[in-house]
Amino acid sequence: MESLNLSELTIQQWTTIGLGALVSWLVLSWISQPKTKKFKVEPPAAADPCWKGPVLENPSLRDPSKPNEIVCYDPSTGYHMGNIPSPSVQQVQEAYERARIAQEKWSKTTFEQRRAVLRSLLDFVLENQEDICRVGCRDTGKTMVDASLGEVITTCAKLRWTIDNGENVLSPEYRDPGLMMMYKHAKIVYQPMGVVAALVSWNYPFHNALGPVISALMSGNAIIVKGSEYVAWSTQYYQRIVQTCLTAHGHDPELVQFITGFAEVGEAVVRCGVNHVTFIGSPGVGKLVQRNAVDSLVPCLLELGGKDCAILLKDTDLGQAIPVLMRGVFQNCGQNCIGIERIIIAAEIYDKVVDEMDKRIGGLRQGSVLADGEGVDCGAQTMGNQFEKLEGLVQEAVSRGARLLKGGKRYQHPSHPHGQYFEPTLLVDVTPDMEIANEEVFAPIMVIMKHNGPENAVRIANACPYGLGSSVFSADKALAERMCLQLKTGMSNVNDFAVNYLCQSLPFGGVGISGYGRFAGIEGLRGLCVPKAVTVDRIPFVKTPIPPILDYPIDSLPKSFTFLQGLINMMYAPYYLNKAKAVLDIIKANF
Repeated sequence: MESLNLSELTIQQWTTIGLGALVSWLVLSWISQPKTKKFKVEPPAAADPCWKGPVLENPSLRDPSKPNEIVCYDPSTGYHMGNIPSPSVQQVQEAYERARIAQEKWSKTTFEQRRAVLRSLLDFVLENQEDICRVGCRDTGKTMVDASLGEVITTCAKLRWTIDNGENVLSPEYRDPGLMMMYKHAKIVYQPMGVVAALVSWNYPFHNALGPVISALMSGNAIIVKGSEYVAWSTQYYQRIVQTCLTAHGHDPELVQFITGFAEVGEAVVRCGVNHVTFIGSPGVGKLVQRNAVDSLVPCLLELGGKDCAILLKDTDLGQAIPVLMRGVFQNCGQNCIGIERIIIAAEIYDKVVDEMDKRIGGLRQGSVLADGEGVDCGAQTMGNQFEKLEGLVQEAVSRGARLLKGGKRYQHPSHPHGQYFEPTLLVDVTPDMEIANEEVFAPIMVIMKHNGPENAVRIANACPYGLGSSVFSADKALAERMCLQLKTGMSNVNDFAVNYLCQSLPFGGVGISGYGRFAGIEGLRGLCVPKAVTVDRIPFVKTPIPPILDYPIDSLPKSFTFLQGLINMMYAPYYLNKAKAVLDIIKANF
């Protein structure tokens, strides 16, 4: 039999061999991977658009006759969806213990086992998008489009990035040991913290709950998710999704605990023994969380909202920018931590933009997407106790020279008189010293300010104490990027808004009263780990010796010190002449 002569193979034959090897590798990889598990979780009956409940005339989360229960209702209609008990401090502690026990086993799972769970979650989300969105719409009053953008796309992006990159991010990382320790391997091992907690806001209940769960599971942690009392009803559905997925893969569902309750429940979660706290909410409550965490030295990540600006320079492409800004302001009825709350426009194009916004905002329609179907652009306000504050901020600005062109007050919906609506609002000629330019409104209010050039625009933007996200629009991308770097914010976008969060490789967080710490990206995933520094001998039989001149008891302090001086100079002196002298000093010290 003639032997194969590789040098005689043609390019076509080499290509065939290469493709065959690639296909074989892909098939073997697919066979060896743990498969996703199909599972089913029925949405609650009230998520059906045809469902109707008793209408609460003055809806409120609390019933004085039942102080330990959360009243769940649809903020767009006032439909009562039932009551949910708020857990006691003891029940919170018991939840922590169950999670802690489950985490001991979970921490020993492989990255592939963790990925398998996340793949199954991703499959479920993709196959059940409509149900997930409807549940969110019922509990928060948002529209299906707002839910798809804020709940589904963001969650899918986080799952996909974590599945694809989590192992690489969390695998041991080797570092340069330096000249002195060149015979050592120096590495960081990212170990799970244990049980982490996430106290999350209500504006995107599915994503805000699932995001921390995804990172916790990939990093080997258990997690307690304290959902807002405003979304207690939907949180139960999300809990069933995650725990059913874990069970389908043979893991302990107690690994992930979902808890909803009032302020004292959040305090109990922070104090129950968790190893890390992520908080998403207001600066005031964030400070309380930090104070409660101090006693146990629990590290915190605080995302405390924003007052994001969008700067428009005179050469802005308005055909592209105006639709982006409309979405940036009115997405989820303005209830976005990185929503656009200040639009700072060049004087040369100011009137043109104001006129266009006036026309567009005048055409926005409000209502309940589940009850009304078509013809709804903006949903309801999830929190029904903010209307006086919002009206006060608008009135204060008008009293100081701002012009109110649209809205500015609570809206009484003709079909849903007990719904919680605020009129889409256009407030122009706002100045940096007005309250509404410095307080997060979390409402469908477009605030427009004027600038007289790039430097003036940056000064106006930086006058606000918040510093979460920002945007700069200009045909000159280099100038826009320079301005982004001058803004006192944690994130910035050129000719866009909020897209940094869909780039899940990027960290998310702010500066100033917008908080500190980062979730998402490499920084967020590693932030849930203990970065343990480890050294290991690199060369067999080579270990760290203690020179006799330094061994206890020391014979001569002057010689020992001279020896160390020489050693340090030999290792770190920048010039060879100094190194040579140092070698002589070492030799002399030993005689």
